[in-house]
Amino acid sequence: ATHGTGQSLGCLASEITAVRLMQANGNILEGSLKGNPDLVKAAQVSLGALGVLLEATVKVCPAFNLHRRTWAEPIDSILEAAAARWNTHRNFEFFYIPFSGYGINIAHDQTDAPATERPPSEDEAGLAMIRSVRNRFKWSTVLRRKLLGAGLKRMTAENVVGPSAKLLASTRSTRFNEMEYHLPVESGLDVFREVVSYIEAKRRDVFFPIEVRKTAADEGWLSPFQNAPRISIAVHTAAEDSYDWLFDGIEPIFKAAGGRPHWGKLHSLGHNDFLALYPDFQKFIGLRKQLDPDGVFMTPAIARYWEEGQ
Repeated sequence: ATHGTGQSLGCLASEITAVRLMQANGNILEGSLKGNPDLVKAAQVSLGALGVLLEATVKVCPAFNLHRRTWAEPIDSILEAAAARWNTHRNFEFFYIPFSGYGINIAHDQTDAPATERPPSEDEAGLAMIRSVRNRFKWSTVLRRKLLGAGLKRMTAENVVGPSAKLLASTRSTRFNEMEYHLPVESGLDVFREVVSYIEAKRRDVFFPIEVRKTAADEGWLSPFQNAPRISIAVHTAAEDSYDWLFDGIEPIFKAAGGRPHWGKLHSLGHNDFLALYPDFQKFIGLRKQLDPDGVFMTPAIARYWEEGQ
């Protein structure tokens, strides 16, 4: 359920309108939203458990330009304005820099304006800077907050126009581990506050920005966005740093709020959890057993999802 951000934009899987699937026995199944819609809704997010996806019909649109703006702002101001910004912008998200009191807004809007020159990305340099502040001043959260806040106040805002495919894609050179959960819109920002409070009270080693996005509802049986829009909160740790605390400290916050984990990122949930989170989970299990009764496509990584008691 790969996703970006945008109040009216669903995840990538929700754009699939038809599929061609090969079962474990070699039989070919076809389905569309107009004919055999259940197969499509199950296959949109299937974790490879139904069979080999041979073809997918995906809704697309003509290429277009976006107007991109980024700017730093106190996190309390961002949280106050977040709902309005999701209403206003085609794409809106923000990153919070732990122990800074500041976040970075990113907004995109479709435009007919011609592309402008875009300066080189400063993302990696900025990440190196906040890592350096962590390394040198982990012992003092007060000093760390002053230094990071001062630096973010001077951040150069970005204001450019370019092709959507280029502006929405970012190079991530620094390796990291990540836990992302998708929360009900009504509680998402409160959950974010709770996550920040936990990190800033107990995890002085954390420097990676926390990412917050929003995605529209869809009907995929295993889509985290099934039946309602969700606010996504992603917590990262550098690859060389410990990430056990994500399970001990952050995941309980997400779970208590009814969060659904990103299928491709860190989480500890199993069969019983997903039965409670997904209305059509049992239907998916029934279809999986029907299409792959011998478990040819079962793997140790996903076995805990389908097996009772896990």
